Amino acid sequence: MAKPAWVVALPASGAAGGSASGPAAAGPSAAEMPPGAAASAATAAFQLGGTFGYINSDGGLLHAEKTLFRVTLAETGYINYTRLGTDWLLQNRNGKRVLSFSGHGYPLLSVDGNRIFNVKTDLTGIIEVDKAGEALWDRDFPSMMTSISVRGNSALVGLLNGTLLLLGRQGSPLFEYSPGESRIPVILGDAVSGDGALLAAVSGIEPQRLTVLRRGGSTFTRLSKTALSSDIRREVRMSFSPDSRFLVFEGESSAGLFDPASRRLSWVPLRGGVAGMSFPGRGQYAAIAARDGPLAELCIVAPFTAPILRESFPAHELYLGEVDGQLLVGIDDQLLRIDVEVM
Repeated sequence: MAKPAWVVALPASGAAGGSASGPAAAGPSAAEMPPGAAASAATAAFQLGGTFGYINSDGGLLHAEKTLFRVTLAETGYINYTRLGTDWLLQNRNGKRVLSFSGHGYPLLSVDGNRIFNVKTDLTGIIEVDKAGEALWDRDFPSMMTSISVRGNSALVGLLNGTLLLLGRQGSPLFEYSPGESRIPVILGDAVSGDGALLAAVSGIEPQRLTVLRRGGSTFTRLSKTALSSDIRREVRMSFSPDSRFLVFEGESSAGLFDPASRRLSWVPLRGGVAGMSFPGRGQYAAIAARDGPLAELCIVAPFTAPILRESFPAHELYLGEVDGQLLVGIDDQLLRIDVEVM
């Protein structure tokens, strides 16, 4: 069963750098909560259209800000940057300055906020910087980056030439793999599991393939390689569940679910292309959002078991996330928490 817990309206205005409180619908602002309540509630980042920010599990809006060009969001803070900027400001969840640093390219934060990167302007290299903004290491690639997945000490980079490259904590190459067997051998999307034991990639054009690799000792061996019917020619959305139990990846008007334990692959048909994915219930479920013109669809499934919810609705902007184990959904100018419960 899935039921809404609260709805919060985002501020209509939104000058860059401004904080917002006092949502117009159900859900108290951080300022209206009892002392200590906001501090104890879990917090999640969100990005809905041109607005991003942080909200807690009680519906308290900690911060809302307009995106300048792009924003890189982490659990602990963000960098909101302009198109041609070379000086970047890392701010915490309340919009307060943490540090500033310089670079040429695009800033990137790991999901947990513990790692800060600078992707080079021509996408042929990456630099990791420390909390003082100083370079820790610098790595160049023989081809342009097409995707990157960072989890813990692992950074998995996909390249235009069809190569997957796993980098260690100090930027050193740990593993390299080329799926091949396609007319154009490009990496379209990649993912590394939270425990670092699994790697996955969607690669190639004519045909496209899903490749999953598992750690064995000091290297990785191929667990599965599957030909796909898709012909996607842009970056593919894909991610492992938090417990690394299954992988969700984007297909054409569908989402694939892969179980590394059984090597089982199943498909969830969708209305249009995948617009977001999340893992509510501490990773027990997969939530997938899709869009077909002005209509959107939300599908929540217990992987390889049963569908829980499938709902279509009009939406111009769409977002899926997770807050304190529950599903966070953004529709146009509102955020909803939907609680998924086992009956």
